[in-house]
Amino acid sequence: MKFIFFQYIILIHFLFFNYLLIGQSRFVIDTVVVKSDSVVIYSDKTWSKIQMIGFDGVLSKELHETLNNKYGKWIDPWVDNDVYTIENDLNKLIDTLWLCVVDEDHPKFHMPNGGKINSKYGVRGKRYHKGIDLGFNNGDSLKCAFDGIVRYARYNEGGYGNLVVVRHYNGLETYYAHLSKISVYANQKVKAGDFLGFGGSTGRSTGPHLHFELRFYGFALDPATVIDFNKGELVSENLFIHKGVFPYINTYTHVAQSNNANSSKKYHTIKSGDTLYGLALKYKTSLNKICRLNKIKPQKVLQVGEKIRVS
Repeated sequence: MKFIFFQYIILIHFLFFNYLLIGQSRFVIDTVVVKSDSVVIYSDKTWSKIQMIGFDGVLSKELHETLNNKYGKWIDPWVDNDVYTIENDLNKLIDTLWLCVVDEDHPKFHMPNGGKINSKYGVRGKRYHKGIDLGFNNGDSLKCAFDGIVRYARYNEGGYGNLVVVRHYNGLETYYAHLSKISVYANQKVKAGDFLGFGGSTGRSTGPHLHFELRFYGFALDPATVIDFNKGELVSENLFIHKGVFPYINTYTHVAQSNNANSSKKYHTIKSGDTLYGLALKYKTSLNKICRLNKIKPQKVLQVGEKIRVS
């Protein structure tokens, strides 16, 4: 039945792409399906990858069902054009969730690199640093922390530079930013210790280092609560998730509000390369606030010349 289903999906993709490209010089000549991924091959010898067929991005189904059954709708979109979601309501998380960082099916952990911490998670001036910076030289190898699937692997205009995001079976995502070169692709399955790319200083960076984040359904937690970076091992195989492990939620909101309490409305005219996340960084506010002020979603496509309210 699965084979027939995938054949049916292949036919749909084939007809759809040919329909779109009728009368154009480039047309689809074949579609290859490898497991749940599909690659479309065009007449001009180019190709493109179609998002995983039937995959909703949920790798920890029991956890996802618990969140949605007890706390209302929580989402964790499988997209490669946005770094994280801001649509989940942390205030609904009234209990403590118990996660297994590693388990029998995915027992391995690997340090992303051997560098020392040069900037911790926490308040940094008027902003909140939502990860840990590790000493990292251009050309140093970067390794995946846990088993998972690559969700995002490209240059990010919001400040991360070359960024790899891996979603894991424990309900977390790891972020590897400022790379000089990315060696994986979106939808690729990876194991703990697999090579992801080379260290660097791309994006919003003053020198070579690895900016490493741990996120739970879009919320960033302190990586040092999970990983002992001095010993190169896990702090514990267990992780307890509750509102208290995301202190920046209240702190960052307070800072943004106090900075703009006495200011008038401000607007930004969109230029080529602008992103909502980049605007949030530039105007020292939050992505959530910009979306709320403009009644838009984080996935909105910005048009050059469009005015966006930033405060």
